Amino acid sequence: MSDIDAVAGMYNIIVSGERESAEYRVPVEEFVTKLENRDLPDEICVSGLEDILTGDDDLRDQLVSTMRQEMDYLNSQRPLPAIQFVVDGDVQGAGDSFDVEIDDEFYSLEPIFGRQIKKRDSGWLVTPFRV
Repeated sequence: MSDIDAVAGMYNIIVSGERESAEYRVPVEEFVTKLENRDLPDEICVSGLEDILTGDDDLRDQLVSTMRQEMDYLNSQRPLPAIQFVVDGDVQGAGDSFDVEIDDEFYSLEPIFGRQIKKRDSGWLVTPFRV
């Protein structure tokens, strides 16, 4: 595994420009397709999370549904995949949850990644595949 900022076996949410991301980068739509087809590389960086947070409800629902359906598949892979979601925005702690500030508005990560989000380091959050 390369020196990217990612914990294998978890979803990693990283702030663009603050953390080292995987070279293989795909938009959310392509990630959903790759996950549905069980065709993921060992390291992947998913871009476009801002669009889902700010209003693409259909794609958000499809992403969350696919992540839930494929969690056992992801947890059974060897090596465990390192999956990053890169965000262009400031990540803020809000009590027991985390929000992303985009264009002076705050958007919760909980509807996508669940309640088990933890801060790993500045600009880097992690959550289990079980969302």
